[in-house]
Amino acid sequence: MFLAEKIFLIVNSYAGHKAGEKTVDVVVPYLLNKGFEVEYSFTNHPGHATELAIKAASEGYDLVVAVGGDGTANEVAQGLFGSHTVMGIIPIGSGNGLARELGISMNIRESLKTLIDGKTLLLDVCNLNDQRFLCTCGIGFDALIADKMSKTSSRGFFGYVKLVMKEINTYKPVDVRMKIDGVPFEEPVFLITFANSSQFGNKAYIAPGASMTDGLIDVVIVKEFDSVWIPVIAFALFFKLIPKLPFVSCYKAKMIDIELADTKYFHFDGEPGKLDVPAMISLNTEKIRMCCRN
Repeated sequence: MFLAEKIFLIVNSYAGHKAGEKTVDVVVPYLLNKGFEVEYSFTNHPGHATELAIKAASEGYDLVVAVGGDGTANEVAQGLFGSHTVMGIIPIGSGNGLARELGISMNIRESLKTLIDGKTLLLDVCNLNDQRFLCTCGIGFDALIADKMSKTSSRGFFGYVKLVMKEINTYKPVDVRMKIDGVPFEEPVFLITFANSSQFGNKAYIAPGASMTDGLIDVVIVKEFDSVWIPVIAFALFFKLIPKLPFVSCYKAKMIDIELADTKYFHFDGEPGKLDVPAMISLNTEKIRMCCRN
């Protein structure tokens, strides 16, 4: 069991349909009543959660908690890499992939119990070039959707599904040439996911065999397919069957070198980025301490 005395909450007030402020009204009194010293701050610009996490770690907080979705969790993690400060999550986002992966409840009071009674795991951290990520990174269709989602006001699961259905029938596969632990691969792809965790979020499992503690990156390559497969893919994602599809190849690796990718998009933990090729996906030498369910 991890025992904390000083807790700092980093709150995305816009996450979960602007549920951040209401969440604070529940969380802070609960933790104070349990005898903890608690401070919190709201984020107000991109990257602010990282700045707040760095400051909280330097000020000696035992536990820094991301109150938000996967984007908030990723930013907080960026600020805690290389420190001994433990990270926690109270998930109020739309996907909450990292929290689900760690067995953290979507119920606020249950997730609070994890902060108090949970255990600490050392989690693998991955890089795409200089960009760290905890859960998944990818190129292809999901990266295109991440970019478009960042520019729309229609958030949440149903907004995501609506955008996918709009884009999928006109999407053109991406030409890729890369080496997976030195083994060449060259072929047009629908998408490639580099996975440290098993899911995107919302229990959509792109890499069911992935582990955040095994020291390996799962590489899931979805090749070109006929449109009749679209509903099958949706079913497979939610029933952990993606690796069984005939146009999907899966590997485990320590390093992937992307030599060619006919796309400018990539995503890291659902956040959009611009891809610079050549690119390398690898394991970081640092790990992160994460509070998760027993």
